[in-house]
Amino acid sequence: MTTRFSTPAQPDSPPFMVWNLDLNEDGTTPRDKSFIRIPSSLTQSCALRFRVLIGSTASIDARLHTNYPLDGSDYQRTKFHSKKFNFNHQTELICEFRVQRPGPYQYYLSYKSIDDDADDRCDAIVCADDCNPTVERAYRTFKDRRTPTAYFLVDPQLTLGGQSLPLDGIVLQSMSPKWLGLMKDWSAQLAASSKMGYNMIHFIPMQQRGGSDSPYSLYDQLELSDDLFEKPLKRAEKDTRLREMLLEMNHRYRMLGVTDMVWNHTAYNSKWLCDHPEAGFNLENSPHLRSAFELDTALSEFSRDLSDLGLDRMVHSVEDVEQLMAGVDKHVVQPLRLWEFYVIDVETAIKAVDEAWDVAAETEPIADSKLSQLDGDQRTEWLRSHIVGNQAYTLSERYGRTIDAARTAAVLRVLSNNGSKEEALAQLRNLLDLLNMPYYREYDADVEAIMKNISERVKYERLDQGSWKFGKPIDDNYKIVDPLFTTVEASDSSIPDDRLHLANNGWIWGGNPLDNFAGPQSKAYLRREVIVWGDCVKLNYGEKPEDNPWLWEHMRQYTLNMARVFHGFRIDNCHSTPIELAEYLLDEARKVNPNLYVIAELFTGSEDTDRIFVQRLGINSLIREAMQAWDPHEMSRLAHRHGGRPIGSLALDCLGEPGFFTDDEHGGARIDGIVAPLSGSLPHAMFFDCTHDNEMPAQKRTMEDSLPNAAIVAMTACATGSTRGYDELYPRHLNVVHEHRRYAVLDDPLNVGLGEAKARINRLHREIAQYQEVHVHQESEYVTVHRVHPVTREGVLMIAHCAFKGATEDAPFENPRLYGTAAAPEFAYRLQSAPPDSLDSSMTGDEILHGLPSVLKELDAPGIFKHTGSSGMYTELVLPRGFGPGSVLVVRTRLVDFKPNLDWKIRTCADEAVSKLDLGALNVALYRCDAEERDTIGDGSYNVPGLGPLPYCGLQGWFTHLRHIIPSNDLGHPLCAHLRQGWWALDYVSGRLRKYSKVYPQLDSLADWFDERWTLVKRVPNFMLPRYFALTMYTAYQALLGRALALMPGEIVGRSRFTNQLALTSVQLLGHVSSTGLRPDSQVGTCSMSAGLPHFSTHHMRCWGRDVFIALEGLLLVTGRFDEAREHILAFGSTLKHGLIPNLLDSGRSPRYNARDATWFWLQAVQSYCMLAPDGLKLLDVSVKRRFPDGETFVPWDSDKAYSKSSTIAELIQEIMQRHAQGIKFREWNAGPNLDSQMRDEGFDVSIDVDFAHTGFVSGGSQWNCGTWMDKMGSSEKAGIRGVPATPRDGADIEIVGLQKSTLRWLSELCRKDQFYSKGVVSADGTSISYVQWDQLVQTSFEKHFWVPLDPNEDAAYNVNSSLVNRRGIYRDTYGATAEWADYQFRPNISVAMTVAPELFDPEHALICLHKISAVLAAPLGMRTLDPRDMRYRPDYDNSNDSDDPLVAQGINYHQGPEWLWPTSYFLRARLIFLHNYIKTRAGQPSELTHALRTVYHELHAHMVNLKHHISNSAFAGLPELTNHNGSYCRDSCETQAWSSGCLLMALHEMARLESAVHDALAQIN
Repeated sequence: MTTRFSTPAQPDSPPFMVWNLDLNEDGTTPRDKSFIRIPSSLTQSCALRFRVLIGSTASIDARLHTNYPLDGSDYQRTKFHSKKFNFNHQTELICEFRVQRPGPYQYYLSYKSIDDDADDRCDAIVCADDCNPTVERAYRTFKDRRTPTAYFLVDPQLTLGGQSLPLDGIVLQSMSPKWLGLMKDWSAQLAASSKMGYNMIHFIPMQQRGGSDSPYSLYDQLELSDDLFEKPLKRAEKDTRLREMLLEMNHRYRMLGVTDMVWNHTAYNSKWLCDHPEAGFNLENSPHLRSAFELDTALSEFSRDLSDLGLDRMVHSVEDVEQLMAGVDKHVVQPLRLWEFYVIDVETAIKAVDEAWDVAAETEPIADSKLSQLDGDQRTEWLRSHIVGNQAYTLSERYGRTIDAARTAAVLRVLSNNGSKEEALAQLRNLLDLLNMPYYREYDADVEAIMKNISERVKYERLDQGSWKFGKPIDDNYKIVDPLFTTVEASDSSIPDDRLHLANNGWIWGGNPLDNFAGPQSKAYLRREVIVWGDCVKLNYGEKPEDNPWLWEHMRQYTLNMARVFHGFRIDNCHSTPIELAEYLLDEARKVNPNLYVIAELFTGSEDTDRIFVQRLGINSLIREAMQAWDPHEMSRLAHRHGGRPIGSLALDCLGEPGFFTDDEHGGARIDGIVAPLSGSLPHAMFFDCTHDNEMPAQKRTMEDSLPNAAIVAMTACATGSTRGYDELYPRHLNVVHEHRRYAVLDDPLNVGLGEAKARINRLHREIAQYQEVHVHQESEYVTVHRVHPVTREGVLMIAHCAFKGATEDAPFENPRLYGTAAAPEFAYRLQSAPPDSLDSSMTGDEILHGLPSVLKELDAPGIFKHTGSSGMYTELVLPRGFGPGSVLVVRTRLVDFKPNLDWKIRTCADEAVSKLDLGALNVALYRCDAEERDTIGDGSYNVPGLGPLPYCGLQGWFTHLRHIIPSNDLGHPLCAHLRQGWWALDYVSGRLRKYSKVYPQLDSLADWFDERWTLVKRVPNFMLPRYFALTMYTAYQALLGRALALMPGEIVGRSRFTNQLALTSVQLLGHVSSTGLRPDSQVGTCSMSAGLPHFSTHHMRCWGRDVFIALEGLLLVTGRFDEAREHILAFGSTLKHGLIPNLLDSGRSPRYNARDATWFWLQAVQSYCMLAPDGLKLLDVSVKRRFPDGETFVPWDSDKAYSKSSTIAELIQEIMQRHAQGIKFREWNAGPNLDSQMRDEGFDVSIDVDFAHTGFVSGGSQWNCGTWMDKMGSSEKAGIRGVPATPRDGADIEIVGLQKSTLRWLSELCRKDQFYSKGVVSADGTSISYVQWDQLVQTSFEKHFWVPLDPNEDAAYNVNSSLVNRRGIYRDTYGATAEWADYQFRPNISVAMTVAPELFDPEHALICLHKISAVLAAPLGMRTLDPRDMRYRPDYDNSNDSDDPLVAQGINYHQGPEWLWPTSYFLRARLIFLHNYIKTRAGQPSELTHALRTVYHELHAHMVNLKHHISNSAFAGLPELTNHNGSYCRDSCETQAWSSGCLLMALHEMARLESAVHDALAQIN
């Protein structure tokens, strides 16, 4: 019966958002998150979370420092609040806080890192180099470190009429108060702007203007201009009137106010400059400008005296300019002798040395030694630095560059070989000429730049008809170039003249905005690189208020006055404003207006530099200009760039996951919400159709383009702006200095210029602020923009026929087709010129500003035709008649047969759909490799064209790609392209679940859930399929993961993302397949563990004895899957034969017994089960039916004898121990090529015994078989190695001895407690040996048979053959191998023994060996399986290698260097055990113990960082079997291996147990 799911009601308010930022390993912010903007909303609360991985460099004592006021205090930029990162997950640290205040904020991390150079308490643990031992410290000194400062910006909350105004809904209009007339009459002007749909007015500065009458050259920053008022008023009265006007504008007309802030300069005639000339760059505080001032003065005099010099005052041609420049060279540059500012005065220098000669030192040792070593240019440069010096030199005075006379005299004695003074002084003259040469060259280069810059400026100003100096004579009023300096009158006669000469402001083409071009390091004024504003004096703030107190305070008052009245600032000339000043003033402004909206235009030419200003100043929107576009293509590019996501973008909901925020402000209260990654972005834009600085469309393009240009801008997903006069079609740009006419009062603005069309466009922009999905298309002269709401899918589509110069009436255009979409006309207009009486009549002869004559024609609605094609229903739009250049049309769109709440519908009920799934069904829903799928239901994994088969058939296979597609919104990915082509993927997802319902009927519920959503999703157009497929899959995926984790009650589950990822591999690797199971008659749905995917997935190759029991503790016991662990133990135990657990289970049908170690790993697993499972010891009493009743003879699995006898687990254990004690000898059943086609005949003979006479070790194997996990059998005839094991490891293997010792210790303990029925075994010679005796025999034998001492003199004590030792300070891999040299190979198996039987090892020896393992065998992910110093070391495994090299052919080097992952975990556990115990025995105070242990844990976690990254990016969501050299990919490895992840879970479980105690101790200390 089909399940129906009842969709719950949507919540009224959005969830609490936790924006998460994952930091780099060193605590720095990822580069793609270098600009962080946090949206601010009246209706949605949020927090900011920072996360670092434990083990990363920045994870020790990590603290976040931010100037965001965490304690609720007032914001101070320099006051940083500190907050500790919380250890609330085992593998990650987080620091989070609620974000409530808008503004720009800074943060950095402090942490401690291990100081390897410190000379602190240490222990003798030698390194890998036996010859040159160094020291490894267990007690570490920590060094304090911090990251560079990073930034985040919180948007302001703007409101209109109590409603939130999103930044993307802003529609701004710039106005000049100078042209508005009296303030009392502004109401009518504002009413007109409101009717036109504007909701924000930008006022050009309205302060008192300076002598030029420019509103950007302010006479008095604290006084509003008198011409705004009908009579003289006091300052306070003016301020009140302005405040009242802004309130009326807000409440009556629903518009916010923004004003320009001019901080960088003041009017040249500002009265306060006379009292405070130190506010500018003068010749006293900036003496480096003196040379520039002298040149500037000379040029002014040249302009005045031009006629007297016989030069023409008028410039008509380039030839005139050349003649003029010749005059500049002759009458200005040459007479000035500017070179004197650069060079050393030779005569003065000689005289100084002459006077110093007799008192100077006779010799100078430094000079003597240096000069003898140097020659040529090197000697000259040394002499320059020695006698002139390397201090920074500025052109502040003539002959300001001098020499050290005494030092020069001493050097001359050396140069002249103590000759006469006269000879030395003659030599000095030559030396000074040599030293002056680069200074003269510098002067020549600067003069060349001076002449070039003057010439280019004259050409522009005198020959360009657009310049205000065109046609003007060169004289005192219109100087050859504008003066760079202003001289103010002194308010006091005591003020020196140098203080009164002030540098004017300007800008530099291509200059670095972060450099002060008036500073001592710059020669911009001298070289005439400054494009000057002659009416403005550049202000000299310094870097902090103390540098110029009066000026900083004056500007602070100016800023506060404006912040109290206006809702926002536009920072004028932002890129040239000292950034420290702007930070200070904006901080002051935000104190009185926290939601201050800040906009600016930056001409830095660099996005990185833009970002610096945006971050530090908190600029909310950067001004961008549509009038910069030169054709429709560029216009479309700008529209695309300035906001929005592509239509059909993958839902942002797919980025988040349920989580919670701990609110420290409210007693640590837990707030449930959504945790989502914080995305980097470009700074927010305010896109202007035309700024008040731009030329009008009539000048730059055509008047007709005003409408399409405005429409394209209005359709962008950002703030938009315009200038007054644009809508009225002013013919040209208005000069803010020279224009004195006023705006017209428009009674009916809708009937003027763009009028009605622009008003509708503006209102539309505000309406669609939340329509964040955008598609921009350009075709010939047309630009199409489509905006769509991401949830309701309602949209607005605009088509504009651009009217750039040369536009044609019939430009080609293909009718748009809107698939699955209905359209309804909104409006269509065309702007055309009306025949003017004359172009200039609209701008002259009147006191009022008027636009060009025009006709705004309302066009017919476009043709809207519905069709059906191969891709389904679509709507075709046909342009209306007369849709020529200057036309726009808008239609509203909606998806046909679309549920507006589809997003909500998809995101609900998934938990209900998966609520009855068990872990076996979850294995089907999430995983299943191709072979498992084919084995069970006959179908394989999904093949995506252009991508290939998915790694899994379940949802994890899709998320291999979706997890990358969703964050990057990669709609061009092959999977997205495939989804747009049809519904095959949708049908596959639910169809395979239906097929599995025979095995797991509860999967029908999930299939129903999918089908219910697919029915709705199939109604959307194909271009929307990637979005809804991803959202549906993400919703189900999260529900399935949550269900899986909930069914695993182990303590390790849920501790972190990493432990969850590892725990999920338990679900991934345990599943049902038809071809094999745990028993021949396994019930449908019974799960068995795969050793690894995809290679070990079905039939007899799925279940391996050693693999299962190496992995079992981690994958099953630690995760709380005790029933599955028990079933595997019993299933393998039932097949016990010859005293061995099989290597290959084959469902118990034909198991193979060629592994000596699988039995001991089974015993270790039984021991772990007994200790970790509830009532675990009861397992020993569980009875199992024996596959081979006598434990020796093979019988078919379906014969009557099979399973006819039972034994308890305790009896199986005793049988294993007894059989080993008596010796095991047998020939494998079915020996021959049918069993193993590669093995030689003698390899099928298995022999194992125990040497009770000497060691007690289990020993076995031969040179023709390989009975341990290093089991590669040679198969290459060409290389002559077929049937030759690469690593026979016969004898006593160190890991088997360790496992044996662990079992003996456990059984001895059970015997002492009377919990095991047998006390021991009987040996082959009939001697009874107790488990206690056997345990002690192994204990006493181990060190002297396995340790290879550092000192060769100790070899005899450890039975070492010194001639075979390859590395010392290690434990042997085997003892008693046929090839004795193999005993001394250095392999990672040591760590297994150290972990399961640490008591075997001398602690000091163990620490030495562990350090050797770390230095030699540890690799990025796994452990090198052989010492690189070994001559057989070959680290790259290639099973297809067909060479004749016997060391690599057909992958014979499988365990001869390639880096296997599962031993890594044993290495980590061994380090933990021995260092933990070692430190506990050596530490003094508790703080010393805990800090030392913290070092150990940090280093263990650091070793896992690469593993964390790998599993997060693995296509198979697991850890591989092995890697090649230094962690490189191995194509022949299993992509996910049971023991790789299982062993790591074991290590993390052990670390968690001990680490929690350490952190508790640290908390008490702190």
